Amino acid sequence: SEPPPFQLSLPLPHTLQVSVPSILDPSLAPEGHHVLHAYVPATEPYSEWEGLNRNSAEYRAKKAEAAEVLWRAVERQIPDVRERATVTMVGTPLTHERFLRRDAGTYGPFLRATDGQLPGPKFSACDGLLCCGDSTFPGIGMPAVAASGMLAAHSILSVRQHLQNLDTLKLPPK
Repeated sequence: SEPPPFQLSLPLPHTLQVSVPSILDPSLAPEGHHVLHAYVPATEPYSEWEGLNRNSAEYRAKKAEAAEVLWRAVERQIPDVRERATVTMVGTPLTHERFLRRDAGTYGPFLRATDGQLPGPKFSACDGLLCCGDSTFPGIGMPAVAASGMLAAHSILSVRQHLQNLDTLKLPPK
């Protein structure tokens, strides 16, 4: 008999973000390899993780269950990704709490869609200080944080100046 369909406690539909930063910067991974970052933005209650012992079988099972959502999504584009992965790191709200010092394991700030949007780079009260990162627009995750840095840079330089700077850098052609 076939196993039951996979189920997870996260509300549906899931929003899954995937990026492969080593495509743009090959130095991020050994030759012949890539870095793939996949995550579900903090969509489950911290209370489901709170108090779990990170060394317990219960925690490891819950972590594997959470990772399964990511594996299955990535496998839709890279069917043999599990066999090809040489290093796998799975983060949970407890991981974020411990290593990123995030309150209650958050992955960036929580903002309901009806509450508006995150502030842009010019929300600082200090003249000349621009802010970027996961607490500013467009929000959480590596691609969004990179975009917030780009928005901050574009607040200082015009697009023309930006392109001139890229020409000055003389990045190697692809």
